[in-house]
Amino acid sequence: MRDFQDDDVRGAGPPVVWHGPESAPVLLVLDPAGEAKHDALPATWRPLADHLRVGWCRLPAETGDTPSVDQLLEGVATHAHLVAAGTAAEAALRLADAHADRVRSVVVVDPAPMTRAGVEADADGSYADWWDTDTAAARQHLLARGVRVAAFVSRETDPAVRVEPPVPLGHPDVVGRVVQLLLSFQGDRADPEPVEPERAEVVEAWHAVRERFGPALERARRSGG
Repeated sequence: MRDFQDDDVRGAGPPVVWHGPESAPVLLVLDPAGEAKHDALPATWRPLADHLRVGWCRLPAETGDTPSVDQLLEGVATHAHLVAAGTAAEAALRLADAHADRVRSVVVVDPAPMTRAGVEADADGSYADWWDTDTAAARQHLLARGVRVAAFVSRETDPAVRVEPPVPLGHPDVVGRVVQLLLSFQGDRADPEPVEPERAEVVEAWHAVRERFGPALERARRSGG
């Protein structure tokens, strides 16, 4: 498994990048790998910014005069959705609990513990077992407060991914799966009413991503890589 802590890219670029209409639903990305280092979203996320207000936070963002993620959430006028990768998983759960009045959902990609002492990766090179057991109470607590939480683990056997986990947030397959999970929260069994009135905006964002990257992903799957 790649280690975000040793990635030199984290030391370059702006801590927070915003793209998308200011009146649109907010999607706050917690990125420990620093993919938005050139003051722009990864190309795969730009179609989403046509429909959503995407804030990309290169962690740690609490440096100098830069507002912390807590302060960013406090400044959100409407509900927000959090997306986190790798070792940002625990931070996302903490932020969702501290701002349950604003955060409506959390999606985590290849979750991993911040401190790995005594925590071993499983046979697939992921920390899925850790996520399932050690964060269960926190996730149940958030659900009771109306915050949906979901995670997915990338597999090296998926021909559309073809990278060592944790898969980068900018990977097109990640974008598609993130939005699919966001849509799955809309009117689920826990609450048959739509989570957000802006469901149509999220649907439009997903269609934009699928139209742009769907054919390439399907070709990769059919060809086995």
